[in-house]
Amino acid sequence: MTPGARTDLRIAAVFCGISGVYHALYVIFMLSGGPRIGPALDVLFPDYLVFDAAARAYFAGKLAIVYDIDAFTKYQNVLFADRFGGTVLFRPFLYPPIWLLMVLPLGLLSVGAAYAVFMIVTAAAATLLEGRRDPWGWLAVVTSPAAVWVVLAGQNTFLSVALFYGGLRLLDRAPVAAGILLGLLAYKPQIWVLVPLALLAARQWRALAWTIGTVAALSLASLGVFGLDFWLAFLDAAREAGSPQVAETMFRRIYMHMTTLLAAGRILGLSSAAAGVLQLAGAVLAVAAVWFAFRRPAASTDARIAVLATATFLVSPYTLNYDLLLLMPAAVAMFRRGAAQGFHPGERVLYFALWLIPTLGMVLNRLDLPIMPLLILLFGMVAWSRLPDVAKVELPGATAAR
Repeated sequence: MTPGARTDLRIAAVFCGISGVYHALYVIFMLSGGPRIGPALDVLFPDYLVFDAAARAYFAGKLAIVYDIDAFTKYQNVLFADRFGGTVLFRPFLYPPIWLLMVLPLGLLSVGAAYAVFMIVTAAAATLLEGRRDPWGWLAVVTSPAAVWVVLAGQNTFLSVALFYGGLRLLDRAPVAAGILLGLLAYKPQIWVLVPLALLAARQWRALAWTIGTVAALSLASLGVFGLDFWLAFLDAAREAGSPQVAETMFRRIYMHMTTLLAAGRILGLSSAAAGVLQLAGAVLAVAAVWFAFRRPAASTDARIAVLATATFLVSPYTLNYDLLLLMPAAVAMFRRGAAQGFHPGERVLYFALWLIPTLGMVLNRLDLPIMPLLILLFGMVAWSRLPDVAKVELPGATAAR
C-alpha cells in the first residue's frame, strides 16, 4: 500500500467515524426519546407502519382495502391514532402482493416488536451477505446518513442490499443461490427492474432461470394466499399510481426525498412532460450502461455492481433518499479501488458529497437545488471507468476482509 493510499483511507476512516458516531446517537435518541440532535420527525418509522397496517388488514379480514388509497389511509388513521398525532391524508400501499406475503408474519406481533424484528433481521441479512466481506467498510455503511433514514423511516433497504449484493456476488460461484436471492428482490420492482437485463447480458442463464422461477413461485404463493382479486387490485393500483393526479400528489408530499431525474426536472420548473422526457433519457442511458457493463468480458465485479446500482436510480422515477443505501457498499468498493489505483480529479469530493447527500439532498431539494441525480450520474461514470479489472488489484483492506 502506498503512503498516499494510507492517507486517503485514514481520512476516510476519520470522516466516516465522526459521521457514524453522530448518526448512531441521533437514531438512538430519536427512538428512545432522548435529546434532539438533528431533524425532528412527526412519526417514527412511518413506512413500516404502512407494511404493518397491510398485514393487520389481512388478519382483520379487510384485505380488500389495502390497494384502495383512501380506505387504507382511513384504516391507518384508526389503527395508529396514538402514533400519528393527527389525521394523515395519503398513506398508500403500492408494493406487489409478494411483499405483503413476506411481511405477513410480522402482523401477529405488536407494532414496536414487529418493527424491531424487521430492522434486526434485514440488517443481519445484509451483514451476512455483503457486510462480512469488508467489516470496517460495512461499519461505515450501517452508520451512514442513508442507513439512518432507512431505520427512521422503517424501510426495507437493508433487505434490498442483502438480496442485490448477495445475489450478484454469487453469480459465478453459486448461480442457483444467486438466482433465488435476485428473484426475492422482485418484491421491490423499481430496484429489481434491471437485474434480468444484467443477467441476460452476462449470459448467466442458470441464475436467470432461477430468478424467473423464484418470482413465479412467490407470485403463485401470494395468489394462493390472497386470491386473484387482490392481484387485480394491485394492477389497478399500479395504473392509478401512474395517473397524473396520484403522481402529482406523491410529488408534492415527498419531493424533498426524491433522488430521480423526474423529480429534479419538476423541482427546476420543467413541465411534467419535459421532466418525463428527462427521466426517459436517463432510463435509456441506464439500460445501455448495464448491458455493456455486464456484456464486457473480464470486467471488475465491484465496478459492474456499482454500474448496475447507479443505473437503478437513473431508470426508476420513484427512488427516495433511503434507497441510496443501495449505493453505499458500491461507493466503499470504488473508494478502495481509487485508493489503490489513483483517484480521478474531484473523485474524493464526489464520495464525500455522495455520503452526505441522503440528508443534505433533502435540504437542497427544498432550496430548488436538486443535485442528487447529478451525483449519482457522476458516481456511475467513475464506476464505468473502473470496469477494466486491472491485474486483479489487491485493494487496501480487502485481503483482511476475506
